[in-house]
Amino acid sequence: MTLYADLLFLVNFIMNGFVLWLVSKLLRQKRKARWLVLGSVVMALLYTLLLIIEPLRFLNIALASVVILAAGVMVAFYPAGVKHFLRLMLGAYGITFAVGGLGMALFYLTDLPYAIYYIAADLDGFRRAVSWQLVLVGMVVSYGLIKLTMRLIEAQTIKRQMLMNIMVSMNEKYIFFDALVDTGHSLREPLSQSPVIVAEFEQVQEFLPEGLRGLFNEGNESNLSSVLDGQEGAFYQRIRMIPFTSIGKASGMLIGFRPDRVMVGTETSRQDVVIGIYNDRLTPDGRYQGLVSPEILVA
Repeated sequence: MTLYADLLFLVNFIMNGFVLWLVSKLLRQKRKARWLVLGSVVMALLYTLLLIIEPLRFLNIALASVVILAAGVMVAFYPAGVKHFLRLMLGAYGITFAVGGLGMALFYLTDLPYAIYYIAADLDGFRRAVSWQLVLVGMVVSYGLIKLTMRLIEAQTIKRQMLMNIMVSMNEKYIFFDALVDTGHSLREPLSQSPVIVAEFEQVQEFLPEGLRGLFNEGNESNLSSVLDGQEGAFYQRIRMIPFTSIGKASGMLIGFRPDRVMVGTETSRQDVVIGIYNDRLTPDGRYQGLVSPEILVA
């Protein structure tokens, strides 16, 4: 029998590469393309050797498949610890089920590689069994379905998260916006230890004097001397500087102000809250325009 090892390698390379690429995208594992390609090459080579080398055919296919997938994951992602590795492996198997359904899962977990071996021994039979158009369409449809499922899950997660309506009052002016109750948000104004509600600049700009609005519009609000110089006397007394740290930024400074009153939801009214101004959007789709700490709700 003539075995077309190059076709076996090519099919395995494409399918395994697609799975590894989906793992990187859907599990948010940032890796350069060359590592994904190398991982796919390693997996395809090992699968091909498993099928064309006579002594290796007697290995336990299920165990060998797990080892091969583990090798590809190790090469492509270089996991940081056992938990990370197991998460990647579970993700790879889950995506394999989604992409290839039961057939692809059986390819990794059962003796199906032997069936492919016999198909590949006959080039015409192999070509009849494998439709490249079907493979490509299947990949595209699978990716679309997986992305759609993940978007629906994320949407449901956001719905389950608590959003509160915030009313801010100052000088007989009122503004309203939605804020996410963020358990990781614990900002306080350092001198008074007042809790801070973070709000997008667009939501609170009508409270600010013209000079300060201009600095935010120019993106120059980090220039503290410009912020403090030339401000109207009444509002100057309300300005607060709020230091913060975040991922990717060791230290920063939010400009804030103390309003007359803040209403969180329909029951919590506070006068000791500082509004921190964020000169950007907190979420691309505008689901909420502020962040509020849970402690404000129970204080």
